[in-house]
Amino acid sequence: MTSPLIGVLGGMGPAASVHFQARLVQLTPAERDADHPTTVVWSDPRVPDRVAALRGTGASPVPALRRGVGVLRSAGASVIAVPCNTVHPFLPEVLPPGGWVDMITTAAARLAADGATRVGVLATAATLEHGMYTHALAEHGIEAHAPADQEAILELIAAVKAGRAPSDLLARLGTTVRTVLADGCDAVLIACTELSVVAAAGGEEPGMVDALDELARETLRRVGVTPW
Repeated sequence: MTSPLIGVLGGMGPAASVHFQARLVQLTPAERDADHPTTVVWSDPRVPDRVAALRGTGASPVPALRRGVGVLRSAGASVIAVPCNTVHPFLPEVLPPGGWVDMITTAAARLAADGATRVGVLATAATLEHGMYTHALAEHGIEAHAPADQEAILELIAAVKAGRAPSDLLARLGTTVRTVLADGCDAVLIACTELSVVAAAGGEEPGMVDALDELARETLRRVGVTPW
């Protein structure tokens, strides 16, 4: 029996999309190549800026997303994963209900399962302003906390997009994570896929949940793989 085909709607940004594909591989308990799921990737770095679109100051990414989904569907993809937090509010205009693996609700469910009560959300300003994680976490009775030093987070995101080595940025991310935990949070959510690239350079940390990793795990489950 042929397994469902994973379609990755990526390019937002390119480094994050490559990292997501790597996590699909790393989280698959495989002993040979054929144990991995089949994946097709559409990586379009020219999707209009999601932050500007959410704020109503830039072009909508929806037409570009629809083109990408069309490519993935024509290739036979039935499980669509989108490794970008900020673009998730636009997906209902692109795909039918349940037509994609929802990174936001999946990450919130993981934090609830871990028993978190107050979570520091490290994300783009637009993601925080939209409230996608605030609402998803509230469904589980969890309080979302926005870190005070948002400028430091935005600088990290920009550095990844500019091609800086993740290992060079790890100490700065660590400082932010420790500050958030000291501010009364019992968990930290990595809610921007550029930050996921940096976090991966340091390995898993206690109290830290990466939304990209949770997206990868749930995507694998959808195609019948039990992830690490």
